[in-house]
Amino acid sequence: MLLLYRGEEFNPNFYYYSKVDIDHSFLLIKDQKILFVPKMNEALARSQFKGKIIVYKDPIKELSKYIYRKKVQMDFSSISAALLSRLEVLCNPVDVSLKLFRERAKKTPSEVASIKKAACFTREIFESLDFKKAKSELDLEKQLKILTIEMGLELAFDPIVAADSSTSFPHYKARKKKIGNLVMIDYGVKYKHYCSDLTRCFILDGNKKKKEQYENLQNLFYSIIDEIPNLKTGGALAKLSEKKLEKFGFPKLIHSIGHGVGLDVHELPNLRSKSKDSLAGTVLAIEPAFYLKQYGMRFEETVFYDGKKVKVL
Repeated sequence: MLLLYRGEEFNPNFYYYSKVDIDHSFLLIKDQKILFVPKMNEALARSQFKGKIIVYKDPIKELSKYIYRKKVQMDFSSISAALLSRLEVLCNPVDVSLKLFRERAKKTPSEVASIKKAACFTREIFESLDFKKAKSELDLEKQLKILTIEMGLELAFDPIVAADSSTSFPHYKARKKKIGNLVMIDYGVKYKHYCSDLTRCFILDGNKKKKEQYENLQNLFYSIIDEIPNLKTGGALAKLSEKKLEKFGFPKLIHSIGHGVGLDVHELPNLRSKSKDSLAGTVLAIEPAFYLKQYGMRFEETVFYDGKKVKVL
């Protein structure tokens, strides 16, 4: 028996198993799927949810009819301590959050299609940026957000927009800093709740050295993904990437080579050296980079590995 809750914020696990995003709802999966919703969300639930619907005034009272003194699997990562304490009076909650994350790692064709759409829209947004009108990092961030809203999409995460020396910091918050000769943007949007994650560098003055470094970084990216069919785990990919970075003349990476992508922008598989997570069937953000004192660069694409070959989405 599995019980999931969608409160004020989007819950990826709730959506994954219910295929609906309705606030203040409980999903109980036993012999069938049962959705518990407040009266205000009844009409919406009946128009979207394929399964039994129970309208509640007091959710605990309604849930007690199904879970009283039962062992109930829950996602502790998305439930408040206050709600958990109320449920503990009724049943024996068991945390299965890691199990749920692992189940979401392998993507269906439909999920891959949605992530591909998100990636394509992100590239369109990058191509639509007007650097001549942007006087600062914040101006570019504003453009990203406006373009996203105009396309009827959501942000997958707050954009990273860094200019010149600020590109030395992998995770950087845009300021009123003036745009100079180099801009790095890490951004992604959501399509049908699924995320993309891409990073691009824009060399605005045509500096030959920087252009060569960026091209080399892109070549490194393709060299890495070409080898993925020979690998089985996230740890193997991490170790390969370390060797590739050295071979291409880049310093050791100060963050992992990437991460899984899906309903969350950071999902399994884990791509650190000790990871035993399987790569087959997953969507990955692969992001080789280097960070010097003067500036840094990163190139990132979202890719799908079906167990035989890798496709850039």
